[in-house]
Amino acid sequence: MDVFAKVAPQWTNQATHAFEFCCPKCGSSSREAEKVWLNRYAPVITEGYGRKWQEFYYCKCSHVWWAWNNDRPPADNLKSHRDNPI
Repeated sequence: MDVFAKVAPQWTNQATHAFEFCCPKCGSSSREAEKVWLNRYAPVITEGYGRKWQEFYYCKCSHVWWAWNNDRPPADNLKSHRDNPI
């Protein structure tokens, strides 16, 4: 599977919006996803003329979720979150 394919994979049709950058069902991070597709061919233009796009994840728990790319936490925050769960 091509993460940058122009056409969305069929599995993205069932995606739900995750308001935190993790699986809303089991809490797994995006790094643990089995499949990923980035919708970079249809960006949304923000107020400051920046771009953001949807990132789709097929989680190891079989839940499909998406989030905006600019909502992804920095890599070092992912490590500290994993080491210090709330």
